[in-house]
Amino acid sequence: MQLQKIVEQLGYSAKEAKVYLAALSLGECHVTDIAAKTKLPRTSVQTIVDKLHEDGLLNFYVQRRYKYWVAENPERILANMKKREEAVREALPELTTMRNATRGKRRAGAKAGHYRELLHTLADALPLPVLITNEDVAIEYVNAPWEEQFGYALAEVRGENPRILQGGETPRTVHERMWKTLRSEKMFQSDEIIDKRKDGTLFNLLTTILPIRCGDELFYIQILDDILGKKRVEQIAKQFSKAIART
Repeated sequence: MQLQKIVEQLGYSAKEAKVYLAALSLGECHVTDIAAKTKLPRTSVQTIVDKLHEDGLLNFYVQRRYKYWVAENPERILANMKKREEAVREALPELTTMRNATRGKRRAGAKAGHYRELLHTLADALPLPVLITNEDVAIEYVNAPWEEQFGYALAEVRGENPRILQGGETPRTVHERMWKTLRSEKMFQSDEIIDKRKDGTLFNLLTTILPIRCGDELFYIQILDDILGKKRVEQIAKQFSKAIART
């Protein structure tokens, strides 16, 4: 039993160890002889001896149409272990790189989640309508005042592009100026944008869009206020930037 455990510790299953030791003790033998000694089904033994043959632990010769199996020198096990060790050592740098990359992604994902949570908290603290999109301009979050203003719930607009809110009456030049400014990661502000509520009614407020870079991710924070609230919104935008910079 002790020998079987040792063979198992070298990377073989209990049945594989049992078959190898049986062949080693029997010398030249048939599969049926090994099956009888190990008390395992002949079909199972055949599968195992074929595997051990591929691994170099068993060999065979054919005489008068019968196949005789012979266990190789046990030193072959050590040789196989050395080959496996060498293979692992060769693959180790690549495996380590993969592990480090995965850990880096987990850390980046956790940090991005922290940033999102912070942005959501800041939005919820404001009495003004706030909409947050990711870099792909897909809506990720809206606060309660925004839901009240537009008539949509967050679940209805999450993942959508804000263009679904366009009233169709905003001058094209305004949108062109907006994207030119945002692509430079600068704050955009305009009182010419006309939005549309869920019920189809149009309205016009001061629109401020602030690009916020959080690590490798970029978010767009849209804040709405009345036309006279320019300075107030600019102050709020600074609060967003300062809060992210402190994290």
